[in-house]
Formats: sequence, C-alpha cells, structure tokens
Amino acid sequence: MRASTCTVLALMACLAVLPTLSALAEDNRGDSTTALKGTFRFSTVKTCTDSATGSMAHFYIEGTIVYDGQGSAQLTQQGTLVVPGPISTSFEETAELTYTVKPNGSFSQEGTFRAVDRSYTLTGGKMNGHIDPDGSVVIFSAAIPPEKETVTMPGRGLSEYLCGASGTAVRIR
Repeated sequence: MRASTCTVLALMACLAVLPTLSALAEDNRGDSTTALKGTFRFSTVKTCTDSATGSMAHFYIEGTIVYDGQGSAQLTQQGTLVVPGPISTSFEETAELTYTVKPNGSFSQEGTFRAVDRSYTLTGGKMNGHIDPDGSVVIFSAAIPPEKETVTMPGRGLSEYLCGASGTAVRIR
C-alpha cells in the first residue's frame, strides 16, 4: 500500500516542475513567446494533498527545461518524494510543455508529465510565474487557486491531488 502511495505521489511531482518553469532567454519583450528560448536549470519544492484521503506528500525536484521560442518546451527532472512515516522514494520524469509569456514578463505553462519507467502519467500540471528583466532568472509557483492534477497509473486507475509549488530557474549559457 505504501509503495503504491509513493508511486502515485511521485507522479504529482511532475507538476512541480512543470516544473515547471519559464524564462525569457532574450530581452525582446515585443513578441514574448518567441523571446523565450534557451536552456534553464531549476529547483522546485512542491506539496500535494490527495483529494480523496487528505494525505500529504512533499517533493524536492531539480531538472532542466529547454524552451524553443515557439511556445513549446521539453523538461527532464529528478526528485525525491517524502510521505508520512517518513518514507522517501526517488523519481525521474519528462514532460512536453506549452507556454505563453506576456509583455510584462509574467508567464504560464502546462503539460503532461510521464515517469521515465512509464509507471505513471500526470495531467493538469500548470505553473505561473515571472521572468526577471534580464531574462535569466524565473520565479514560479503553482496556479492559484490550485487546480486538480490527475495521476494515471496502469492497472491502478486515477488519483486526484491539489498541489502548491514554488521554485526558481536560471538560464544556462
């Protein structure tokens, strides 16, 4: 039971990073989405509550996200999931994201996360944030109010979670 709970909760980490993360790779604020291009390294902390049971899990995540300047991004992340007990487990996932950036530097992104070992898929992961004026640092957080994230595990069905997250990304040159 605890192993399946850990696996389900690891799925929730996907959003954290959905990442997490956006950053303006160039100073061109006119067409902001095309200006977001480059590779960023990020770190995120995320807490999720199971919608059905009320149990909580904490995620500590780091990874890399590559923005293409056309509104799409590729994310890879690794992390540790900690649940009551305390019990911890490691996870690794990838995501395909879409993003929009406003001229004032605020952004939103969303996508679908998948465990590298294919043990789960997370949908509904959304993040908001703001890019610094130089386009090299991003501060991000989960959507407010939180939206449900859905984790699908083959043979185990669906689980829904409400999550909060915060993090920082820095452009790598």
